[in-house]
Amino acid sequence: MELPFTIVFEPPSRSELRALLRMRGHWAAGVIVALAIGAAYLLANVARADAGAAAGAAPLYVTSTPADAAVWVDGRQQGTTPVDVSVVPGPHDVLLKTSETIDSRYSVDVPVAGRAFDAILWRHAPTVTHLRPTLPGAVLSDVRLLNSGAIGLAVSLPPGRQMEAWSLDPSTGGVQQLMGPMPGAQPAFAKDGRHLAFLGSEVGPPPPRASNAGYASTSDEQPGARLSVVWLLSNAGGGVAAPDTGWRAPLEANEQLADVSWSPEADRLLVIASQSLSGGARQSRVWFVDAGDLHAEPVLTLPSEVAPGTAIWSPDGSHVAFVAHTGEINALCLLGLDGSFRYIADLDSSSTPPAYPPLSWSPDGQRMVFVAPHQHAPGAAFDWLAPAIQHAVFVGSLDQPTATPLVDTTLDEVTWREDGRLLGLWRAGPDAPLGVRLLDAAGERLQDLVQLQIKPGARYASAWDLSHAQLLVTGRTTSERNEYWLVRLGVEDDR
Repeated sequence: MELPFTIVFEPPSRSELRALLRMRGHWAAGVIVALAIGAAYLLANVARADAGAAAGAAPLYVTSTPADAAVWVDGRQQGTTPVDVSVVPGPHDVLLKTSETIDSRYSVDVPVAGRAFDAILWRHAPTVTHLRPTLPGAVLSDVRLLNSGAIGLAVSLPPGRQMEAWSLDPSTGGVQQLMGPMPGAQPAFAKDGRHLAFLGSEVGPPPPRASNAGYASTSDEQPGARLSVVWLLSNAGGGVAAPDTGWRAPLEANEQLADVSWSPEADRLLVIASQSLSGGARQSRVWFVDAGDLHAEPVLTLPSEVAPGTAIWSPDGSHVAFVAHTGEINALCLLGLDGSFRYIADLDSSSTPPAYPPLSWSPDGQRMVFVAPHQHAPGAAFDWLAPAIQHAVFVGSLDQPTATPLVDTTLDEVTWREDGRLLGLWRAGPDAPLGVRLLDAAGERLQDLVQLQIKPGARYASAWDLSHAQLLVTGRTTSERNEYWLVRLGVEDDR
């Protein structure tokens, strides 16, 4: 079939090709102009976004000990400490590095008003000092951390009930006597290092106040009589202090004082008495005593002993946790200034209670963290075929009746770090050295930080001073007495 028209194809001429190329050049120029306009628009938007972010930025001021640490914030290097960085409010990853310290990573939450964050960096190999009494032949009966970074030493003198109190400067090794030989027991250091208390008998210095006449010396009591008075000392002026006042406990038959502990502000004391009952049972009574006017409030009676040395006050002084001990039971308890009481958890069974509090308070004083076996509700069935008891990291709060397990753990103890993460002590076996492990806020392992050349025996306890990068460890090795080690993690005194 033939079409009624004819289609003819002819190649373009040279003039037509030149015209086409000229048009293509115009198109390329148009594309370039369009791209330039788009890039300018994009840059303008980015600039506006950066300006908006800067307007809503919060200052993060990072310092460190030692100084001159390289700082990364959210993966971007920001200079060396001290350094001021602008960030958006919220959580940020902060990494600090020096050649002489381990790399330290923190999770820092920055509010709208900004935050100053000070990091105490740790050396690669901590120094460990085996503490000893200040006098040959004496016994180191207790060691406590003070707010200044100094260490309080309680020294017992044989053969009778005589005590001294000393202060140790870890940076120099120098010691200062705070209290001369006194008949009594359980010396207690206030965190400020200026107030002391100990348990003594009614034979002692005459009371300076008429209101204290009820506990004047009695002729029928001799040194070594039952502990019935809390003697208070003040070392504010320096030198060796002597008791200047005291509180006489209203004790019953077969009862004597067992422990005393200062509140964080040294304005109140927790005083505990222990009483022998028939059948070998024991009972404890607890008072809060005002350190100023010695007014006492009885707050609690327990059918068990309160383990001496285990009281730990919340930072605001509103609550105090302690361990109650009876038989093989070590129970973690919480007591409020208003008399409220809470049985928190059962710790590991042992005939010997811990020497230090097995609990750590959060910086705001609202939460507590500890390691304990999984708890079983009263009346719950016990499975004899189940594996050995597993431990967990528990977190409790003042507004919740029970502590919540975060995660199963092989750690022995935990404490809060300044950024809300957790530090834990652990060891690979009973005779292995202690290690320090970093965990996130949920209790998950992040990093093994350092190893400590300490083998404190089967059972040990610890106390942390993170503001001075120090750790106290106590345990029993071959002797029947507790031994004490001071671990210095920081490098501030070596520079």
